[in-house]
Amino acid sequence: MSAGNLIEGMSAELPANTSGANLSVGEYLAQLQSVLAQVDVAAVDTVVDLLWTNYLAEKRVVFCGNGGSASTASHLPADFQKNMQLAAGRPWECLSLVDSVPVLTAWSNDTSFSNVFAGQVKTWIRPGDVLVAISGSGNSPNILAAVEEANGLGGVTVGMSGYGGGKLARVAKHNIVVPSWNMQIVEDVHMALGHAIYTAVRAKLLAHKQAA
Repeated sequence: MSAGNLIEGMSAELPANTSGANLSVGEYLAQLQSVLAQVDVAAVDTVVDLLWTNYLAEKRVVFCGNGGSASTASHLPADFQKNMQLAAGRPWECLSLVDSVPVLTAWSNDTSFSNVFAGQVKTWIRPGDVLVAISGSGNSPNILAAVEEANGLGGVTVGMSGYGGGKLARVAKHNIVVPSWNMQIVEDVHMALGHAIYTAVRAKLLAHKQAA
């Protein structure tokens, strides 16, 4: 990982087996498989249950993230919103805070970039709603601010991180920490887990419908 990719405040001394430097394709894929095998499945299942409860209660799910994590936060509502509605015939309010450039730049310009998500959280998070906050390092200031704001509003906060969890693992109420210090692998695993969570929630929905 180049110095330019290191997050401010994050140590440059990364574990040798997870730094991502000079990996061949085969080595990268082997490392990805190894990290996937080490994921805390119980923590993921907890998030599945939280989202299933959220759906049954007709609450809202809000996603946010930076950089590659912003792409994940933008992608996942497409699965949760569209596919769950097609499967159930009932809409699920799922949205991403990264998708409006005017809103992002307005909050950033008029306040600060660390407030681009927290400002929006005040609009969208109600008591019982879920905020899924994604940060590879777990130390992104705007992600931490969003989680703290959501906690204060009575939201259910889920942190998705890597790099040992960072500060996010201490402020979010529920956490999935990818056991890697390779940012690309952390981001890959976050996307895979997002799809796994969606698939598991949808399975619960289909079983629920069949039993009704």
